[in-house]
Formats: sequence, structure tokens, C-alpha cells
Amino acid sequence: MTPAYLRLEGRPHVPARPRAVAVLAALGVATGLVSSLPSPLPDIRLSDPDVLINARAVPLHAGIAFGAMLAGVAYVWVNRDVTKCLLAFVLTLVGWLAAANTANDVINTIQGSNLFGTIEGAKQNREMLGWLTGGVIAGGIGAGLTAFGLGIPAIAIRRTEAWVAIVAVGAAFGLLLYPAALLDTIVVLFVPWQAAVAAAIGYGLAWPGAETMIEDWAA
Repeated sequence: MTPAYLRLEGRPHVPARPRAVAVLAALGVATGLVSSLPSPLPDIRLSDPDVLINARAVPLHAGIAFGAMLAGVAYVWVNRDVTKCLLAFVLTLVGWLAAANTANDVINTIQGSNLFGTIEGAKQNREMLGWLTGGVIAGGIGAGLTAFGLGIPAIAIRRTEAWVAIVAVGAAFGLLLYPAALLDTIVVLFVPWQAAVAAAIGYGLAWPGAETMIEDWAA
């Protein structure tokens, strides 16, 4: 028998909070693994303004996979308005592009600065600070735009306690950019970050009373 939260007929239904968190965390692991695959596309970069769209280590399909998963969950669990779910997908993808470019800019700015002067180990300290700071800021921006996008079909995510938690989780797990860079293994960042942010989204979607806030479900 198909669980109620997976049925497409009738009113959308968000599962109980533990199940919602577990399901979304598992889906986040899956999309994180897909996102970690090297991009088969060539490097794509806009020149004016300078915006990185795709690179082997920073693949565009990472944002596509994560955004498509969240948009699908929003459609099945929350809101059958295809336009609103597509907007959630687009803003999640925009969040990925903004995060990737912000991290790159922050890292280059800090590593190219005179921070720590010329003392022994200054270069290594700048590199570490650049990766850590870039990861936190980019993680928060990516999670914030994702939460903003999901707030279009999902009213529950618009609550302050919901989106603040999502942004905080994204920023905290953004710290993993540093070990991912040290190990030259992006999976160290993508899998935990996407799983944790997705779990935070599941937690926000399944708050008590969320069922009464599902709008336009038959659209």
C-alpha cells in the first residue's frame, strides 16, 4: 500500500516530522552523490559580469539535482501548483550559482590580501581563513535562496524559525568546504550539506499545524 505522503491523488500530505526529516535527509544524500560527479560539460563562464556557470569541480548539475528534488517534494507533499514548484527549482538553482560564485570571490579576496602580514605561516592562514569564510557565507546564501524559493509553494517555510534554521544549517555545513578543498574531494561538502539542509527543510515543512497552511493544493 502506498503511503499517503507519496500519493499524487487528492490533497497533498506532509508526513510526520521524523519521517519527513529522514526522507529528505536520504534524498539529500542521493542528490549530494549525484552532485559530486564531475561535470561532463565544458567550463562555462560569463564575462560581463564575471559569473561561473559550470566547471568540472563546480558542476551546474549539482544545483539542478538538488533543486529538482526539492521541487518534486514540494509538489508531492505541499502544493500541486506546478508554477510555484518550478519557481522553487529555479531559485534553488540560482542559490547554487550564487553560492559557488560567492565562495570563489571570498576565497580569492582573502587569499590575495595582506592579512596576517608576512609572518611565518601567513599564506597558509589566509588560505584556511578564505576557505572557511567562503564556505560559511556561500553555504548561508545557498540555503537562504533555497528557503526563499521553497517558501513560494510551502507557506510553512516562510516562518522565521523555519528559514533561519535552514540558513544556519547551510552556513554551518559550509565549513566543510575547507576539508573538501584539502582532500580535493567535493563529496565531503556536497553530501553532508545537501542532506543537512534537506533535513532542515523537512523539519520546517512538518511543523505542527502545517497541514492547515497548505494552499491552492488542487491548482
